[in-house]
Parts: sequence; structure tokens; C-alpha cells
Amino acid sequence: MTTPNITIPVSTGAEAFLAQMRALGSVRYMFANTGTDHGPLIEAMARTAGEDPRDIRPIVVPHEQAAVSMAHGYYNVTQQPQMVLVHTLPGTANALGGVINAASANVPLFLCAGRTPITEGELRGGKSQNIHWRQESRDQGGVVREFVKWDYEIRTNQNLAAVVSRAYKIAMSEPRGPVYMTLPREWLAEALESTQVFTADALVPASKAQADQASLEKIAEWLIGAESPLIVTKYLGRNPEAVQYLVELADLLAIPVVQQLTNVNFPTDHPLYLGTQVTKYVRAADVLFFIDTDVPWEPPSRSVLRDGVKIIHLERDPLFTGIPGWGFPADLPVTGCSDVSLPALNAIIREKLAAPKMMQEKLGERRKKIEAEHRVVISEMDASVEAVKNQQPIHPYWLSKCIGDAMDDKTIIANETITSKLAEVIHLNRPGSMFNTPLAGHLGWGLGAAIGMKLGAPEATVIAAEGDGSYMFCAPTACHFTAQKYQIPFLTVIYNNQAWNASLNAARGLFPDGVAVRTRNFPGTDLSPSPNFELTAQACGAYTARVEEPDQLPDALAKALKVVKEEKRQALLNVICKNPLA
Repeated sequence: MTTPNITIPVSTGAEAFLAQMRALGSVRYMFANTGTDHGPLIEAMARTAGEDPRDIRPIVVPHEQAAVSMAHGYYNVTQQPQMVLVHTLPGTANALGGVINAASANVPLFLCAGRTPITEGELRGGKSQNIHWRQESRDQGGVVREFVKWDYEIRTNQNLAAVVSRAYKIAMSEPRGPVYMTLPREWLAEALESTQVFTADALVPASKAQADQASLEKIAEWLIGAESPLIVTKYLGRNPEAVQYLVELADLLAIPVVQQLTNVNFPTDHPLYLGTQVTKYVRAADVLFFIDTDVPWEPPSRSVLRDGVKIIHLERDPLFTGIPGWGFPADLPVTGCSDVSLPALNAIIREKLAAPKMMQEKLGERRKKIEAEHRVVISEMDASVEAVKNQQPIHPYWLSKCIGDAMDDKTIIANETITSKLAEVIHLNRPGSMFNTPLAGHLGWGLGAAIGMKLGAPEATVIAAEGDGSYMFCAPTACHFTAQKYQIPFLTVIYNNQAWNASLNAARGLFPDGVAVRTRNFPGTDLSPSPNFELTAQACGAYTARVEEPDQLPDALAKALKVVKEEKRQALLNVICKNPLA
């Protein structure tokens, strides 16, 4: 039986808490927005400052959603959960949008909040300031409980090691997600002489779920017997190692792949790749294999599918029990993690395919047909870009093409362009090279995520691609401040179309012949006059430029990236794009 195996000297509960966080071995950064509840933690960190270069490094972030997004971005590129420190109830409330995003993307992180002091002077650390009475709530954890895997209020310092290690194991066990701990100031301030610390042997998360053998056998039989199978995925690339197994599966049986580009799930240059238009291809399939996708097609009606189609859905939770209403049918819902289940499935298929020449001829013919369709998909997108490359104001397709051309094998993109297509336009063949807006779609993720990605992958060139609306959601002053303070160089590119295009499109879709469409008046969607976004970044030491001419884009991107790479300084391009109502 594993037991705590290290006892170390400490002075306070705050030191004991930090000692166990360090012992996890994965927490490198504490993205912090401190408050009156954090005095004991500030003192504890000051005591150990400079003692160990591997110690947890506090990063000051003047907005909580930005802090959570930074932890989110760091996990994307490292698979290591980080700590976010916020101030009691107000900090928890400000962090909520980022927590919703992390939960939807199965990103583990430690959200640690102070708890308004409980006592009124009886204990050290009790209420001492006017604000301590009005910030207290009956159930602080209730603010985030629906969107975290586990929450807990520390009630004694004697079990800190057990509580923190439990938080880690829950966060890192599939399906992964954020956890929340509240830290009353009295317990942080309480004097201690020593604490026990759990080490690596006691910190192992639960093993990943592999699909059961019978289900894998049935999947193999259905796919081998299919005339027109189709694979659809959305976020398989969260685990970059899973991409190679999906490529292997597609190649084994000449199965076309369509992806919603939340992550790089399948190389877009692969001859079996058919783009992102799911509905276009599901109609013809006789076997649909959905892997790591929460919304297979829109809307959930089966009328868009072929009669008699067999539907397989492989996911860590194929019934999506965390979503109140979810009506997509599946003939074979299979619980399993794709990165461990697909290799097992591929082995079964290889064994069953030791097969007749006729089967190989069938697969060869199908592959030729899909490859021809792949060439059509690519040429159509290339033609769409070519048709708009000289438009002024700049068309988003041309901006995206220029960003794609500027990428190298070390580029990572945090994509929050929302309605301006980026991932669909460029070539994405390297797993982990792009992360899209989280599934919950709480705007304000991209800048913070880009900073976290750069911290997690220091050798990478990180680009935050933002719509003008999403950029404003990002608490940009807070993000640019943090980037300047800690010398974190990355490039922000703003697709500035001066509109809430998603809202505008929703109105058009629901009321195609309505008054708003006829009069070209969409109240609540106009973002003009557009701010000079360059000035916010300039105030934090960034190189900036405004780009209005399409032929200026390649040089503007090259210059900005040179600043990022050589001067190690953040940069921002405010690109004036075509307004959807122009």
C-alpha cells in the first residue's frame, strides 16, 4: 500500500499547501490574481524565493479569465496541469468563463481560491477588513460546481497532502477536467512544524479506458464490410499521439476522414482527407464512425442520413452525460479513449484483412475515388482564396492564407477567429500546431492561451488569431501586461471586421426574409467605430502595425514575426477586414 513517504519542515499551512503542490512534479506556474486572502501564501512564497529554479513560478495576471486561459494553453502543449490562484468569491466569478472553456475541452487545472475568513478575530487570519464580511457567500464552490470535476474547501491542515493529491488524480483521470479548492485564510496562517508529502508513487491517475474487445470486434466487422464508410472527428488531436493511429486506420481500409478543426486531428494534405463539411458526406455513408466528437452533425435529426446507416460513436463518455439535452443516435456507442482504443482496433483489422485479393482491389478502387475527391476539395479552397486575394477591405480567406504561408514547423496557433475561417484555409499536418476556440465557446480565450502555449513550448512561434470581438473579450490589457512583464513574445493577429458576425449570421439563418435582412440593419451587432487596438498593445511595449492593403499582408506578417523571434518582443497586427454588411 502506498503511503506518504516524505516529511518536511514547514512553518504554516500555506507552506504545507505549496509543498504538496511542488511534489506533484507537474505544476511549473501559478497564474495569480492575488487578494487579501493570500497573505500567508505570499509570505510562504517569499520564504522560498530563489531557492530552487524548478520551484513553482508565480505569474501575475490582472484578470482571472486570462489566468485560466493561460493554464489552459500551457496544458495544450505540455499535457501538464497548472495552478490558477484567484481571490475569494469575486476572483472565482471572474474565472468562471475560463473554467467553462476548460471543462468543455477536458483540460485539467487547479483553480485555487482564497476563502473569506471564517472567524472574527478568534484565530490568526480571521476577518480583519471591511470587505471580509460582504465577500462571504454561503457556498462559494457553488459558483463553479457545475463545471469542475471536484471541489473542496480545506477544513484542516492535517490532511493537506491527501486533499491536494486527490485533486491531482481526479483532474488527470479521464475524462480530464478542472478542479477547485478553497483555502480559508485561518488554515493558511496556522502554525505547523512539519507536513507529510505524497510523492510520485502515490500520484498516479486512474488508467485510461480502452474500448471492450467485443465492441472493437464489431467495429472492425462493420468497417470492413462497408461500401462507403466515413470517419468524422472533432478533437481526437487533443492527444497528439492519437493522430497517427487515426491515419493508420484510414489507410488500412481506405476510409475518408472529415474533421471539425477544433484540433489538428488528421493531416489536411492526406489524400483521404475530405475537409470540414460533415453534412455533405454523412448523407452517402453506410457506416459512420464518429470518434471524439460531441456534435456529429447539425441538427440531430436522422433525416440527413442514409437509410439503414450504421452509426458507431467512440468517446470517453459517448452518451455525453454532462450535457442536459443531447439527441444524436448511435447503433454502437463505445466508451474508450481514442489514443488507447484505436491501436487495438487497428490490430484487429490487420488480422482480419489477411484476406483475399478481391478485398484489396475494392479498397484500392475506393482509395482512388477518395483521392480524386480530396483534390477537388483542396482545389476549391485554393480557388476561393485566389478569387479574393486582391479584395479591399481584406478578405479573411486571404489573411488566413498569408498566416498559413508564414507558418513554419515550430508555429502554434491559438485560433479564436470564430466566423473568419482560418483552420479550414491553411495546411495543418502537424498534430499540436493549432488549437481552436474551446467547445463551450466562451470568448476571451485566445490571448491568454497563446501566452500559456509560449510558456509551455518556449521554442515555438505562437500566434493568437483573434476576431475583433473576441480580442476585446480577452482582457487584452491584462494579457499584454503579463507578456511584457515576463518577456513572453507572441504575435496577435486581429481579423477586424467591425461586427459580431456570429450574431448577425444567426439572425440571417433564422429569418432569411426578415426585416433585418431586408433593411441590412442588425441591431446589437455593429462594432464600429473600431478602436485603435494597436495602442493597447503599444502601451505594453509591443510592436504594432495596422494593415489595410492586401498586398501588404505578407511583408507585415514577416516583419512582425521577425520582431517576435529576434527581438523576443510581443507584436500585434490590426488587419482591417471585409465587413459582413459592406
